[in-house]
Amino acid sequence: MLSTRPPAIGDDPASLDAIWAALRPESPTAAPVIRAVMIASVDGTTTVDGRSGGLGTPTDRLVYDAMRARADLVLVGSGTAVAEDYGPAEVSPVWADRRTGPAPIILVLTRSLPDELIDLCADTDDRMQIAAAHETDPRLVGVARARGVTVHVLDPGPTGAAVRALATRLHAAEVDFEGGPRLLGELLAEGAVDDLVLSVAPEAIVGGDDSTLTPGHEHGYTRVPMRVVSAFSCPLGGLYTRWVVGEASR
Repeated sequence: MLSTRPPAIGDDPASLDAIWAALRPESPTAAPVIRAVMIASVDGTTTVDGRSGGLGTPTDRLVYDAMRARADLVLVGSGTAVAEDYGPAEVSPVWADRRTGPAPIILVLTRSLPDELIDLCADTDDRMQIAAAHETDPRLVGVARARGVTVHVLDPGPTGAAVRALATRLHAAEVDFEGGPRLLGELLAEGAVDDLVLSVAPEAIVGGDDSTLTPGHEHGYTRVPMRVVSAFSCPLGGLYTRWVVGEASR
């Protein structure tokens, strides 16, 4: 199959329509559709300085905000929520005219219910809630609830099935799962993810050894910019891309 230059998506009205339509569930279903989002650099790096946000582009923000605007629930692991300093969800003004009702609830998945997570979710007017694994210490569940945090205790068994059951009880039609990578792998292995939106940051992250710092590489790594110039697929679903490397790609 011949390669073609992929269409460029911006923030114009036609592009916004295309993004919104691209996120629409493929087949209507009574069960919640769980859509996961993941960002990685061309070389597979998923974080910079411990945060995935360090890889994003302005278009990533458009897509990310669109997924939240479509969602009834936003799921995120406790490690990611604490590391990324999550707060209550907001609906971006760009997408506000396509959503009815309030912003989605942030639902944080946890097994240990650490103090940092309770602090994060307290005083958010129930806009951030916790889904605790069935084996979570009941004493910690009580501590969180005493702080005014809504804690849902998941059903016993596989995490994915328990999350889907909770989403069903909460009447969620579209669920946006935002990380982290380890929990995403667990849910994928259990067949609990229906859609995966993968964003590829246009750069490679090289290095990362703090012992080799040089001027211009203060964090121990080098960001190599790239630009995709062709992409093609195949009947089995593979995606193949070609990138121009270096400063000239900007």
